[in-house]
Amino acid sequence: MLELLRRVAALTIVGAVAIGLLAPLSTRSATPVAIAAQHLLAAADSSSDGLARSASAGRERLAAASLADVAPAIGPETLDPSFTVPAPASVSMEATMFVRAAKIVAPPPATDNAITGKATWYCCSAGWRGQAVVALPGALGGHYDAPPAARFVTVCADRCVVLPVVDYCGCYWGTASQKVADLSPEAWAAVTDSALSRGVITVTVHLGG
Repeated sequence: MLELLRRVAALTIVGAVAIGLLAPLSTRSATPVAIAAQHLLAAADSSSDGLARSASAGRERLAAASLADVAPAIGPETLDPSFTVPAPASVSMEATMFVRAAKIVAPPPATDNAITGKATWYCCSAGWRGQAVVALPGALGGHYDAPPAARFVTVCADRCVVLPVVDYCGCYWGTASQKVADLSPEAWAAVTDSALSRGVITVTVHLGG
């Protein structure tokens, strides 16, 4: 029994000595944590007024805080509301179109300058799209003429219309399928009530105008 009490007393003394040796070490390791916590709390208290999302000053403080650890230090960007992007230079442009309405006229008197034959229609000529114009075979003076036209002929079908000569067509000239004119869709509608789907109509071209 006496021996057991001696062992318990010895273990108690050893434990007390060990605790005494460890206490200074635990105190030192805990000090930086406490100091760091105090610094963080102090920083939080001092910057709490810069967290307003709607204030530009708060935005700049947040930007400065995020860049504080960058070396070399980078200042927060400040946007200048008075700065405007210059407008690009402009150049005035004016489109010039030569539009001549088809003129309905009385049938000209029969002369040697008139020729009767078949006429078809074609899409268009450069610079003349959407206008009533005519293309003639080369034998009748057809050639391309950019706007404004220099020559006019009178084409008669259901009615007679004065049309500018703006282009050339082969028109099977000199063959059994010979044509005397190619009409733009607008010229076709001006001289006849027949639909374009008909394809071919009979016209008289008065070359004298």
